[in-house]
Amino acid sequence: MKKNIILVLLFFSTIVQAQTQTQTQIESIQFIGITADSLVFIVHSSISGGVTPEYYVESEEEEDNIKVNILYSEAIPSAECYCPVQTTIKIKKNIYLKAIVSIKIRYAIGGTEENPVYSNEYQLIDSKEIDLSNITSIDNFSILSKIAIFPNPVQNIFHVNLGENKMANLEIHDTQGNLLFSKNIISEKGIDVSFLSSGLYFVFIDRKYVSHIIKK
Repeated sequence: MKKNIILVLLFFSTIVQAQTQTQTQIESIQFIGITADSLVFIVHSSISGGVTPEYYVESEEEEDNIKVNILYSEAIPSAECYCPVQTTIKIKKNIYLKAIVSIKIRYAIGGTEENPVYSNEYQLIDSKEIDLSNITSIDNFSILSKIAIFPNPVQNIFHVNLGENKMANLEIHDTQGNLLFSKNIISEKGIDVSFLSSGLYFVFIDRKYVSHIIKK
């Protein structure tokens, strides 16, 4: 039986033309809230190489579990890039014991940029399981990132709690993938972003996407 999944995708990249095979991985899964009938998660992933803007998400029940597949198609030509991807999914609560979130890609085997020819099957690239049985609040969700950014939205200064780490490299990118800020930081120390214009930005810790911030 198919179940509908609501999703929102934020996609940006910095591209340098070069031929490379597309690869991707799930960086983390964050539980962000509970609605009247759903559990809401954000899947943070990264893509090395290029994919087409076209994608879709399919879901399928399997006994007490639900499978959620995020499906991409490789672009022609491919490209050397690092593309953070944020996908929001809603899963009906109190129905499933486990959710299996997977990223799959079908690779281009020929054709042109306008009319690519793809392999017949999507290849599984990465997968993570979410235990849904004991989720009652954000506090007891084990896959939640231990890195916290606050306040968000931010006026001029925000802080980063690095969890178990004391120091790390922090980067801020705009929605086009441009690097605007890079600095080695200490946990809890304020980061001055007064130089940024109002808008949406993406934060990376040690080159891994962790969150977005909204600059007032």
